[in-house]
Amino acid sequence: MPIPQHGPIPGLPADHTHLRVVAPRVLVVEDEMTVAMLIEDMVSELAYEVAAVVPRLEDAMRLLDSDLFDLAVLDVHLNGKTVFAFAAELEDRDIPFLFATAYGPQAIPAQFQNHAVLRKPFGPVELRRALMQLSA
Repeated sequence: MPIPQHGPIPGLPADHTHLRVVAPRVLVVEDEMTVAMLIEDMVSELAYEVAAVVPRLEDAMRLLDSDLFDLAVLDVHLNGKTVFAFAAELEDRDIPFLFATAYGPQAIPAQFQNHAVLRKPFGPVELRRALMQLSA
């Protein structure tokens, strides 16, 4: 994986962001810090870029209109709230996402049944497969 460059890159125009050819940036929405750190480590090891890790629904909602991330991994339950309002906004913006939950697919409302669900605990093989499907 190329090392992220900050500042001008020799040989590229000053405004080269449209030429960006790097791994998809993944937003991790997870309220349990140990789980968030594990997912963050797995995402990085799989050669994806971790855009941000946010623990609360409100934090995630603030990122909706940014261009910070390309894909999202969503914990279903965040400090007593569900992530489905954020998921609906991602759908409206055509941003791919998957759910990560200990409850399995039955915890996902019918309107989101077409999205991948990783059942916690999951490992890098399952995460890699799911991220590859999202970024295809």
